[in-house]
Amino acid sequence: MDGWEGIAKKMRQLTKKDLALSLRAAGRTVEEIAQALQCSPSYVANVLIAAGRPTDYSDLYTSSSAQNAYARTFNGVLRFKNIEAARESVARIDALFHHYAATHDRRGQHQAQLMALIGKNRAEGIGKLEEAKIFADWLVTHLDTAHAPACELGPAPAGSPDEEGSLADPDYSQMSPYEATLAFS
Repeated sequence: MDGWEGIAKKMRQLTKKDLALSLRAAGRTVEEIAQALQCSPSYVANVLIAAGRPTDYSDLYTSSSAQNAYARTFNGVLRFKNIEAARESVARIDALFHHYAATHDRRGQHQAQLMALIGKNRAEGIGKLEEAKIFADWLVTHLDTAHAPACELGPAPAGSPDEEGSLADPDYSQMSPYEATLAFS
């Protein structure tokens, strides 16, 4: 086989993923690689992440390793293959949201809201508008945690003063998660 034929054959065997990895190893940025390969920066970033290579690029369509405990908890929650999958995802997000509300974990509640927003945006991005609406509807009802659907909270801590200043146990089950959180501050 002639030298040029061998090189041509080898070039035909290279995939877009191989080229992206090669260009990154040569010091190119995600955006430069995407432009050279005529693909999206998200595709390039996901190729690099899958190969275990660092990337300085992030958007709604890139998967990255879990960055915190919340990310690990929400790993695999987003599904929107069909309407039923979207409803199951929202039910899981809702359960986690209320779990975090019950433990007065505002950061966890925020992460649940963020996951619903990401689910909505990703579903819209691939044309799954009905599925996106399921995420959006949940998010709208949970944006103001003071008015989010109430969840059952555990018993109130002993030693909370009532209106007259005497110690009483307030009924947290009648409060929104936001009000219950404020009761502890």
